[in-house]
Amino acid sequence: MSKTLDLTTTPLLREGWEEELNKMILSHYAPKWNAKIGDKITEGDYQFVKSFEKELIHAKKNGYYQTKQSILSYIEDYRLQSEFFRSRLYGLKIKDEFESIPLTTRDDLQSHITEIIPSDIDLSKMVINPTSGTTGKPILAPNHPKAIGCYVPLIEYSVEKFGVKPIHSPKSSFAIQLCYQEKTIEYATCHSLAGGAKFAKINIHPNSWNRTSDIQNFLEESSPQILTGDPYAFESTMKMGIQYRPEAIHSTALELTPALRERLTEYFQCPVINFYSLNETGPIAYSCPIHPNWMHLLPHDLYLEVLSEESGFPVPTGNIGEFVITGGRNPYLPLLRYKTGDFGEIEFGPCLCGDHFPRLRLLSGRKPVYFQKTNGETINPIDVGRILRKKPFIFQFQVEQTKRQEWECRISLESEIKNDEIYWEIEKNKLQKELEALFGEKSNVLISTNFPLDGKKQLAYINSYQIQTEANG
Repeated sequence: MSKTLDLTTTPLLREGWEEELNKMILSHYAPKWNAKIGDKITEGDYQFVKSFEKELIHAKKNGYYQTKQSILSYIEDYRLQSEFFRSRLYGLKIKDEFESIPLTTRDDLQSHITEIIPSDIDLSKMVINPTSGTTGKPILAPNHPKAIGCYVPLIEYSVEKFGVKPIHSPKSSFAIQLCYQEKTIEYATCHSLAGGAKFAKINIHPNSWNRTSDIQNFLEESSPQILTGDPYAFESTMKMGIQYRPEAIHSTALELTPALRERLTEYFQCPVINFYSLNETGPIAYSCPIHPNWMHLLPHDLYLEVLSEESGFPVPTGNIGEFVITGGRNPYLPLLRYKTGDFGEIEFGPCLCGDHFPRLRLLSGRKPVYFQKTNGETINPIDVGRILRKKPFIFQFQVEQTKRQEWECRISLESEIKNDEIYWEIEKNKLQKELEALFGEKSNVLISTNFPLDGKKQLAYINSYQIQTEANG
C-alpha cells in the first residue's frame, strides 16, 4: 500500500499520525476514497498561523477590528508590491480620499489577476481554487497553504463560542465535511495545525459507498466533533435518516434560513453555526450564539464596508448595502475594496455573547437551488457547475430548469470560440451530451450564448419548474 502521507504533502508529519489516519481510510465502512491530500504546512507556515491565531485572540478579547484608518497601512504596503494597487491608487491621498478608491470586482479577479499578485513573490507554493459559487462566473483564485491554514484557528474560534473544545490529537477526528453530489473528491487527512487531528471530506451520495448503511457506521466509528457542509448536504442527510450526533453543525456556502436552522438543531440535537465565507476572502463571519440571525465579523484583518448600490458610498447603520472587503492574509490575492456581491446590514457595539466585533445580517444570501432529474432524483447544482467549469472558454453561465425534462443553459463565450462556428458546434454538442447525461434520459438542454458578461452578480442556478410546481400546489 502506498503511503497515505509523506513529508512532501505533510512536511510536519509526526510519528503515529499516519497509523491513526489509516484506521479511518482502511475502515470496513469507509467510502470510495479518490484523492490524497496533505496540508503542505511548513515550519514557517506553522509559525505564521500560530502568530495569526495569537493576534486573533488578542483582537477578539479587546474588540480590536479593522477600521478605515487602521487598514491604510495594509493598502500602502501593497501599493509598493502590486501593480493593480498602484494603478488603482494613482494620484490618490488614500487617507483623505478613501471612498474614491475604485472598487474591485469579480471581473478584475478574472482579467487582472497577474497584476493583483505582488511582484517578486515566490509562486512555488501557490494553490489554485477555482470557484464560481452561485454566480456562474469561474474565478481561478490563487491561495497559499499558510492562508488556508488560518481557516483552522478561525473555525476553532467559532465552534468554541458554541461550547466545542477542539481536541488536538491524531486519535481525534475534528471535522468531516459532508457533500451530496454525483462526483466530487473524497479524502481523509490529518492537520499539522491541530496536532494531527483528522479531517475528511465524504460524499453521502450512494454512488460513493459499497453499502448505504456504511455511511452511518463510518460516522459513528470516526466520531467527528463537528460536521461541516452546505444546507443541501444537511437536508440530504436528514432525508437519508442518518442519525449521527456531532457536537456542532458548521453550515457554509449557502443561505441557512431560520426554519432550516431550527430543523437541523432539532434533528442533530446540537448547535448549528452559520458560517459566511468566500473563496476569494476566506472566512468572513459566523452566527452569534445569542442572536443567530446576526453574524459576527470573524477575522481581525478584514475591513468591511457596507456600500449603497446606487451611490457607492457607505450607508448609515441599519441600512442595506453591499459588503465590500479590504485586507486579508492571502499573499497572492490582496483585496482592495472587493465587491462581494452579497448584501446586508451592519451593527456596531457590545454583544452579550462576548464577541464585540461588528454584527452582520445577510439579506437573501446564496439560497440553495436543487434540480430534479427526469426520473425525479435530486441533482446538486455543483455537479452542473463541475461540467461547465471544465470548459476554459466559458466565462460565465446560468442554468435554469424550465420544465420536468427541459433546461436552458446560458453562457458567455470567449469571442474566438464564438466566432469559430465549426469548432463551437462540436464543443456545444459535447456540452449538451454531458449535461443531458447528468439530467437523465429524455432530458433536453437548450444552449444559448447570449448571456451578458456585464460584471453583475447573477444567479447561476434557477429552478423555475419547481417554483411553478409548488405555486400550483
